[in-house]
Amino acid sequence: MYIKNLILPFLILLVLGQGCSSPGIGVDEDYNSSDSLFLGMYLGMGQQDFFELCTELNKQELITQGPGGNTNVEHRMTDEFDSEVSMRFFPTFIENKVFEMPVTYSYIAWAPWNKQYWADSLLEKVLDKYKIWYGDDFKLINHPDQGKVYYKIDRKRRINLFIRDEQFVQAVFTDLKVEKKLREEFEKNKPSNYEPSN
Repeated sequence: MYIKNLILPFLILLVLGQGCSSPGIGVDEDYNSSDSLFLGMYLGMGQQDFFELCTELNKQELITQGPGGNTNVEHRMTDEFDSEVSMRFFPTFIENKVFEMPVTYSYIAWAPWNKQYWADSLLEKVLDKYKIWYGDDFKLINHPDQGKVYYKIDRKRRINLFIRDEQFVQAVFTDLKVEKKLREEFEKNKPSNYEPSN
């Protein structure tokens, strides 16, 4: 919840800055090529399908339940980086479909005294992998609170990547089509005396 409260205003600002002419916003487009996330998951995936896939991936020992109970999935990445990395994720569902997928990355060997395993070192490595997995045209903006944020928009999918704190690199995959719909519903239903909080 803390992550969502921290970044949601920024994400909305970024989308508003893209305008309605952004690629992937139009409702008549075919989004299949930009739905993909990882491990067979995708934006718009049904909630039941997500849990069934997690059960299967757990049987294959590719994922486990992460810290925090049944709303945290962990995938250990043993070969992708210079040291083992924990990838933790759990989606936000809207109308029983995956709308957003926050993901954190951290070195297993992270400790306050292990500076080589801090998030600032890991961010560049995760970015390099994301360029291979999702395409190399990530753009950089300097956010006043978040610092460096790398982002990429592919039709309906937006990816944001940034340092959350000393330990964690944060990625957020968002379905822009659903976000646009939520924003329109909010604008339609907001009270006339509404003032955004700073």
